[in-house]
Amino acid sequence: MVPAFLAIMSRLSKPHVMFRFTTTKTRGKDVSIENMHQGFTHVFESTFESVEGIAEYVSHPAHVEFANLFLSYLEKVIVFDYKPITVHL
Repeated sequence: MVPAFLAIMSRLSKPHVMFRFTTTKTRGKDVSIENMHQGFTHVFESTFESVEGIAEYVSHPAHVEFANLFLSYLEKVIVFDYKPITVHL
């Protein structure tokens, strides 16, 4: 799985495949001491400039191939799209 995963990720990061509306990509692992992750220990987050950017990303053939491969190795997953709202405290 790892070689296939790396090959697809390499294609997704090529300049001619980059998504026009993607602004940031981050990832991380749960480090909380509260143990409230309900089995979800890792996060991958992509930030887009618009809903159209999300649609472009989701329908791109390289992303579809990646999702099909990656999801086949997961027991469960949460995916959601949201519009962020800045909170001023």
